[in-house]
Amino acid sequence: MKALSLLLLIAFLPFHDGDWELKKDKNDIKVYTKHVEGSGLKAIKATTTFNASLEICAAILRDIDHLTDLFPDTKIAKKISQSENDQVHYLEMDAPWPVTDRDGAFRLVYTYTAATQTLLVDAKMVPDAYPVQDKYIRLSKGGGTWTFKRVDATHTSLDYYFHGEPGGNIPTWLANSVVEENPLKLLTNFHELVKLERYQGQTFSFIQP
Repeated sequence: MKALSLLLLIAFLPFHDGDWELKKDKNDIKVYTKHVEGSGLKAIKATTTFNASLEICAAILRDIDHLTDLFPDTKIAKKISQSENDQVHYLEMDAPWPVTDRDGAFRLVYTYTAATQTLLVDAKMVPDAYPVQDKYIRLSKGGGTWTFKRVDATHTSLDYYFHGEPGGNIPTWLANSVVEENPLKLLTNFHELVKLERYQGQTFSFIQP
């Protein structure tokens, strides 16, 4: 069954209900879920450590043309705008038949804190940033965070959180099964991408050693 990558890209909401429950522990990736008040979908927390510098991790998220290699079942990625620490991009995402495919526009803002050597990437939906496409259901609300922390020159830890509503009519059981599976696929892809030559040696003015 195809995973809905849209669930990796949409709304964070405050996590009020219940405790985190470990659902996946594989390949040095841990995935937790948690019930959220007023939502049929669970919140997700995923953690891992990459064998890569903080700059390499930032370079992967900033490589909009290759976000299709990162997010499962994302078939098209387009750049709307991009500056040194801010980007807006559009994604088209496959959904399992007979669910209608989704699309959405997203803004990512990068903030580096030198004192803790932490890079916070704040992601929010910006549904009006790209024209509505008739054949897709547009994702319209939400945001998320990636928190990268420099462990040393060649290792970076990640805390990844998200929660969202996929829009349209998707059975809750299907959506929640994807919520548990997709973070593992996403971060497994990330672990492979950090090895690629195209991300080595990049630097960014907003990240200081």
